[in-house]
Amino acid sequence: MTERLARAHAELAAKNAELEAAFKILLDAHRRVELLEQVKGELSKFVPEAVKQLLERDPSATELEKRTAEVSVLFLDIAGYTRLSEQLDPKQLNRLVQTYFSSFLELIHAHHGDVNETAGDGLMVIFQAGPSASDHALNAARAAFAIRQRAAALNEEFAGMLQPIQLHMGINTGEALVGATKLGGPSSQRWTFTATGLTTNISARMAAFAGEGEIVVGPETAERIRSHFVLESLGERTFKNVSAPIRVYRVIPPGVYEKVL
Repeated sequence: MTERLARAHAELAAKNAELEAAFKILLDAHRRVELLEQVKGELSKFVPEAVKQLLERDPSATELEKRTAEVSVLFLDIAGYTRLSEQLDPKQLNRLVQTYFSSFLELIHAHHGDVNETAGDGLMVIFQAGPSASDHALNAARAAFAIRQRAAALNEEFAGMLQPIQLHMGINTGEALVGATKLGGPSSQRWTFTATGLTTNISARMAAFAGEGEIVVGPETAERIRSHFVLESLGERTFKNVSAPIRVYRVIPPGVYEKVL
């Protein structure tokens, strides 16, 4: 009986050791999963919402390949950014841009837009058709107005603490080459998800043309939003590296005019 008890005790000790080892493996695996989730959360901040949705539907990401699609592209930048960079030290300037642009992101996502590029004082946002975003031109215009209003509210909120800002904004609608672009060579690669082509270029030119606080749109965008917004025709304009003149419109804030000019 003593021998049997000793064997049982030894077997029990061995089982306990196995359980402890298994528990340690599970604990380590749980910690690795937590770390991976944390890394995933941090990396997701740098991935456009459209890309995340595509990867969730298809991990092989075949839809990320370049394709021709109709989009509306919004460009915005801070008026007088060079002057601000001379007046403020880099930390103050970074705080100002981060405060305003972080607030703009939620408005962009709420209107089904994807921030494609950031360039110090500017943002490029792509709006595409989708299950919950059929009219991308209207979404882009609504996002631009929401951003304009948020900037004005932040100017009041941070008066005396941060420099007030004004924005130039341009929106253009049309076909673009949309998808992933690989940059670099075999040893060092970087992928971007973007929309390229004339539609994007014209949007950037329109943002540069817009005055402080103005939203300027192209003819296709204007046609799609004219039943929702008041538009002022600015006539045909010639833009750099664009062969033909383009008719452009200024979007008028609600209540300023009662008819389309």
